[in-house]
Amino acid sequence: MDNADKTILTAIQRGLPAAARPFDDLAARLGLGPEDVLARIVRLVERGLIRRIGPVFDSASLGYVSTLVAGRVPPARLREVAERVGRLPGVTHNYERRHAYNLWFTLTSPSREAEAEALERLRRETGIPHFFSLPTAAVYKICVQFDICENGGADAGAPAPPQRPAAPAAAAALTDEQKELVRLIQDGLAVEREPFAAAAARLGWPVERVVEQLREWLACGVIRRFGAVVRHRELGLKANGMAVFRAAGADADEAGRRLASHREVTHCYRRPPPEGFPYNLFAMVHGRSEDEVRGTVARMAADAHLADYDVLFSAAEFKKTSMRYFTEFEAR
Repeated sequence: MDNADKTILTAIQRGLPAAARPFDDLAARLGLGPEDVLARIVRLVERGLIRRIGPVFDSASLGYVSTLVAGRVPPARLREVAERVGRLPGVTHNYERRHAYNLWFTLTSPSREAEAEALERLRRETGIPHFFSLPTAAVYKICVQFDICENGGADAGAPAPPQRPAAPAAAAALTDEQKELVRLIQDGLAVEREPFAAAAARLGWPVERVVEQLREWLACGVIRRFGAVVRHRELGLKANGMAVFRAAGADADEAGRRLASHREVTHCYRRPPPEGFPYNLFAMVHGRSEDEVRGTVARMAADAHLADYDVLFSAAEFKKTSMRYFTEFEAR
């Protein structure tokens, strides 16, 4: 990639303009030609550096619940069980991590009752009792963005997205048409001059009405971010570490905020720990090597005054995809 590619890739992660021609507006923001920017983004997608371009919806705002599940699976059965987990509706991320708890996955469900039923069915069908739901108790950061400009992204032309507030969002009351719009754009948009035109035509809406709806959802938090989701391994960030820390109850929130302030952290939460696992703060840290991640986590722990911590590195990625809302599984 040349410097223009790096600038575009950093900026498009931070956020695309909510406009009928967002790539043209991005080009104007960066001082580049619109045709050149569009062609470069197409090449970045074709090279596999960009996974998807579109909205990142907030599950709670759409009436869903999410959790992180920790599983302790016999190593000889890990791949078999991981494949079974990957077929569960609502599983978007599914990893092997090097720990006694060796299978970790995210699960989004229409309700806590549906979530509990899915996990109980998994326990029953696999014969493995050790799957523990770790719902979010506090959110300190959700900001999946990797600056790849040589100057740290200072010339990327767009502000960093805001962190999600710690308080969970209230579910929005959506009309059937609004739900259909979610279905039409949640898988990502085509890289073309007017990427909302197809969805607008399906709904019978003018494009500007789709854009205005996008802006409203961004303003109220139904959409956390509108931009690119990249493949961080293809960008050289091959080490994926889930850093876990033990913090006393009264100090946990301040420690969580300190951990979240580090730019290497993309997600930071407080969760109830599973059985036999002493850590209640979770932070995702990415780096070019495991040694780099360990060094980052050591600095984070010192800054937050947390002496008891560990890093659970990803050993295998079984599934990584975006959540699909308002599909047939919500009725199950």
